[in-house]
Amino acid sequence: MCKVHLIIKWLFYLLAALVAIDLWCIAISIVFTLVGMNQKCFLLVKIFSAILPALIIWSYVALYIIMYQRTEYVDIISVVWSKRIRLIIWLTFGYYNTYLLSLYFVRFRYSQYELLQYRVNVIYSVLSMIPILNLIVYWRAIHESEVCLSFIQAATLYFKGELMSYLIKENYSHLLRNIESQ
Repeated sequence: MCKVHLIIKWLFYLLAALVAIDLWCIAISIVFTLVGMNQKCFLLVKIFSAILPALIIWSYVALYIIMYQRTEYVDIISVVWSKRIRLIIWLTFGYYNTYLLSLYFVRFRYSQYELLQYRVNVIYSVLSMIPILNLIVYWRAIHESEVCLSFIQAATLYFKGELMSYLIKENYSHLLRNIESQ
């Protein structure tokens, strides 16, 4: 079973990288479409935009499978703790924060069975995947955390792309205690 989770972990990394590449392809195609008004670039925007939801859904499925495994979860969270994610966030246009939001909030809200079988209302897991709509989940995560943030501090961190990494760093020992208690 350990090798299966290792394969799924690398599948998640691959799919997350493909999401980032797809986002860059969309951005570059949009720029070329706006500058050159080329129909082929507009077709590329449509194709890359059609592929993106499938990549996002499958990357989240892989994430939801591995994030309930203790070693994989600690590995991913320790990357955030060690401050090595600014480049990742920049390369993914901030989309990596949605994965961190799921690791921080969704993991402790739902059991793996509930999440993968959709046996209960898992609205927060769906909202966490969608930028802008996930502000609801951010708000809920801030209110349920042990960190006191004002609205201005939270908004500043959010627009800098550092809100999730800040919450994870501030609650790192609490997150690890939750892992040990499970």
